[in-house]
Amino acid sequence: MSLLWSAYRMFAPVLGGIAPAAEMFASPLERAVWRERLGSVSAVGGCDAWVHAASLGEASAVPPFLRELEAVHPGSRYWLTATTRTGRSALAAAGPPVSLAPIDSPQATRRFLAGVAPRRVFLIETELWPHWLLRARELRLPVAVVSARLSERSVRRYRGLGAELRGLVAGLAAVLCKGDEDQRRWLAIGAPAQRTRVVGNLKSDGLPEPAPDRAAARAGAGLDPARPLLVLGSLRPGEARMLARAWLAQPDDVRARWQVVAVPRHPHASRELRAEAVGAGVPIAPDAVPAGGWRWDDRMGVLVGWYRAAELAFVGGSLAAFGGHNPLEPAACGAAVLMGPHHASQRDSVRALDAAGGIVLAAGGEPLAAALGGLLRDDARRTGRARSALAVARAGRGSAARAVAALVEMGLWPA
Repeated sequence: MSLLWSAYRMFAPVLGGIAPAAEMFASPLERAVWRERLGSVSAVGGCDAWVHAASLGEASAVPPFLRELEAVHPGSRYWLTATTRTGRSALAAAGPPVSLAPIDSPQATRRFLAGVAPRRVFLIETELWPHWLLRARELRLPVAVVSARLSERSVRRYRGLGAELRGLVAGLAAVLCKGDEDQRRWLAIGAPAQRTRVVGNLKSDGLPEPAPDRAAARAGAGLDPARPLLVLGSLRPGEARMLARAWLAQPDDVRARWQVVAVPRHPHASRELRAEAVGAGVPIAPDAVPAGGWRWDDRMGVLVGWYRAAELAFVGGSLAAFGGHNPLEPAACGAAVLMGPHHASQRDSVRALDAAGGIVLAAGGEPLAAALGGLLRDDARRTGRARSALAVARAGRGSAARAVAALVEMGLWPA
């Protein structure tokens, strides 16, 4: 038995035991939903499926997935969960009851599954919590991972949990992967070969459409409708500094022509990222932006709106080893896409965009400044890349239908 597995199995019950008392130390926002984290929720009569999406990004895949499930079996009942409060808020708009997911302790997991009583469990992307899977196995409750994603780092982490975790993965009812690389990794940690296949990325079905009028979208956001927009999206620590230097390397007339909006990935990192940009010499403001400066927007849920107003988007988490964020979002909005070299979490999407000429990849420093400058100055090149990127995003739609068709074929839906 793996030492890590043994330690986890010993620690989780302790966590479950002290969690009720820990509420007093939580923030006011967290205390309001603490009972949900303890699994204290109830669905009268149970539900046909528990659908879990960890956070805001995964939550975008849920509405198209639910539409396809409902098309096969109208009137089914669902319970939706997320790990984060922002994910929970996004899921609330989908319609079915929603709560935060239970912490991975035996106590919270038993309480949740007894209260919700699902007949199927559908996990979006990568959520392998051992006590969820152990309790599902005890209850003979089928668990499928949909739009399944797995990084090399996750493979190493799961392998560290030994044969016990591998046995739980082997017991999954289905693993429906985003791409070939993901399928290979899932098989490497024990996914059942006969029930593991590629169906595509469910997020593709939840992608936005371009704005009918990009200039009007800029005007509606308080920008100059006549000047093109560069969006720096999902910035992670260290990236604002690198992008600021690349921006300042551009000629004055190029910078004067463009507007820039920067959006950090996490609001808690906003102050650090702002300091990076200001320290590099870029003025920052939340609305009235100085000449050559950036508008800064650290609100949650605004990025897609900015992408729809943009001609060019940099996708963050990619200039350092964060794995990269979703380049298909700006692509689907009709923006040309620029990204760094660290995109392991988005490899299939990047590969498809790169093959079509819909993305420019550049490391920090001089390569980034050169790539940014080329896209800012060459309108024809930028427009062509944007057109190619949009075509790739549209071609990926239909993943939710393929996923549900596979679930039907495997006898996992209807419940």
